[in-house]
Amino acid sequence: MPLYSYKARDSRTGSLVTGSVEEATVETLESSLDSKGLIPISISETSPVFNFEKFNTFFQKVTVEDKIIFTRQMATLFSAGIPFIRSLDTLANQTVNPKMKEVIYKVKEDVESGMSFANSLGKHPKVFDDLYINMIAAGEEGGILDDILDRLAMMAEKEEEIRSKVKSSTLYPKIVVGAIFCAALVMLYFVVPRFAKLYASFNAQLPLPTRMLIAMSGFVQSYWYVILAAIGAIYATFKSYIATDQGHYKWDGFMLHVPVFGILNTKVAMSRFSRTFGTLFKSGLPILQTIDIVSNAIGNVVIAEVLMGIKADVQAGTGLAESMREHPVFPPIVVQMVEIGEESGSLDTMLNKISEYFDQEVDYGIKNLITALEPILLVFIFGMVLFLALAVFLPMWDIVKFARH
Repeated sequence: MPLYSYKARDSRTGSLVTGSVEEATVETLESSLDSKGLIPISISETSPVFNFEKFNTFFQKVTVEDKIIFTRQMATLFSAGIPFIRSLDTLANQTVNPKMKEVIYKVKEDVESGMSFANSLGKHPKVFDDLYINMIAAGEEGGILDDILDRLAMMAEKEEEIRSKVKSSTLYPKIVVGAIFCAALVMLYFVVPRFAKLYASFNAQLPLPTRMLIAMSGFVQSYWYVILAAIGAIYATFKSYIATDQGHYKWDGFMLHVPVFGILNTKVAMSRFSRTFGTLFKSGLPILQTIDIVSNAIGNVVIAEVLMGIKADVQAGTGLAESMREHPVFPPIVVQMVEIGEESGSLDTMLNKISEYFDQEVDYGIKNLITALEPILLVFIFGMVLFLALAVFLPMWDIVKFARH
């Protein structure tokens, strides 16, 4: 927002008041001064040499929480009958995130100029995705914007809840693996070289595990920079590969079939598919447009490609459930309930029931994730500890036997 310098008279005391403030327009500044009992004398826009807020806004990102709060508060204000422009102004003033504040002010300016709410949101694709914009457009056309905002907020809250649960459930394995990796590096770089010097003084043939450990330690000490460069190169190559269409497709397919996590990822995708599809369908969007939006919002290109095939089938006159049955990515329960929904004319209701079912399955899967990972972690830890123990203590036993003889 532009920075304005102003001079004003206090209507009660007559004293001169000066200052600088950021406002969207001169009119909003005049209104703000008037509400404070100040009579504007002169207002001029200034250009600061360095504006820390603008600098901070450049690097700031709009988080999911920011969007949820905006949507939920907008729905509340709109339902309470507060004028639309005033609602946007209120939210902009209350928003802490400077990036989100800037976006809301720009949306407000566009709406004031006569643009629709959906089109004004569409000018900010990094904040509001196609799903959000299309649902807002449907709400505006159908006169149910408050209901649509409520649904969007509920969807975003549920998505964030699932995402947070998955992150928290995988935190323990990440900490364990990271701790083991750090302990191994400390052993190889600091501890093993001391044992290597001790064993070298005996001029005896060392056991295979010990020779392997000493060789690994020597490599880490001499070529640690090569290891770091190799890890960086592998990571960069991997990120570059999955950024391609082929790599992205293969990676998303792998994530649906990887042991332990594959089933959970599939359940999360089915929950997102059914919730999004049901919400859009209930909002009155045509089914072909709904499939388009869902394919972009599903978060997995393998399932998105399947949905595009289903769209072609539906366009040709095939039923939704009949087409879904041909693709094993959809569990039988999803196909059966969609078929019931089509036959009974309550597809949105059935899709909501599917999302509730898979939400429960995701919760159950997350709770049992640690139980499923514990055996894998235990085998990994046991194998590493066993190798280190054999490598360190086998030569000692040989030394003791040699000393007894």
